[in-house]
Amino acid sequence: MKDSKPLTLLFDALQSEAFADLKHEFSSLTSPYRVRKGRILVDVGQINDHIYFIHSGVIRTYYHIGGEDVTSRLVADGDMACVAESFFLRQKSNEAIETLEDCLIYSVSYAEYKMLAERHVLISNLIVRILEQRLVNFSERIKLFKSLTVEKRIESYLGQPNSLFRRIPDHYIASYLGTTPATFSRCLKLLLRDKPSQLPVLTFNTIINILAGDLLL
Repeated sequence: MKDSKPLTLLFDALQSEAFADLKHEFSSLTSPYRVRKGRILVDVGQINDHIYFIHSGVIRTYYHIGGEDVTSRLVADGDMACVAESFFLRQKSNEAIETLEDCLIYSVSYAEYKMLAERHVLISNLIVRILEQRLVNFSERIKLFKSLTVEKRIESYLGQPNSLFRRIPDHYIASYLGTTPATFSRCLKLLLRDKPSQLPVLTFNTIINILAGDLLL
């Protein structure tokens, strides 16, 4: 399956001839709007009532363990955010959704989703394609966690083109990768020393700060 992001699939569908009769109706339900950094879109205990498609910005989902929050997903430009079991099963969410940057997003409510899915088979097929891609990505992440050490997980993530390294604070990435900020910092120093060409391009001052332990944690 081609690794297309949900928003790309959505826009491609709306531009196709098959969607000509639905374009105006569907676009009216997905008008973009801005959300400030630090906004909680869904809190623990609430029902996730919208799917959020991210035009620009970064969103994370997280849950609580022992008084601390653990980042479960990091999604950015072109991706989507929702707590699936809460949205589709209409049950209280055990995760929260938060913006980590100022975001420009589109959203579709559960009522809108049901109406479109029931009335238009094209919308149903599009939803299936998006969910298929999300399941594939989730499966790949599970394999990554099972097969790699913490050090290799960090190296793999930093080498990905969609890595959010240096775009968001490091402690969110550390939590997402199942490690601590201290371990992330230690591994980052080793990677900078041993394999600098495999890391994103950093400024000289940023490298000096990392090697000095001056991380944003």
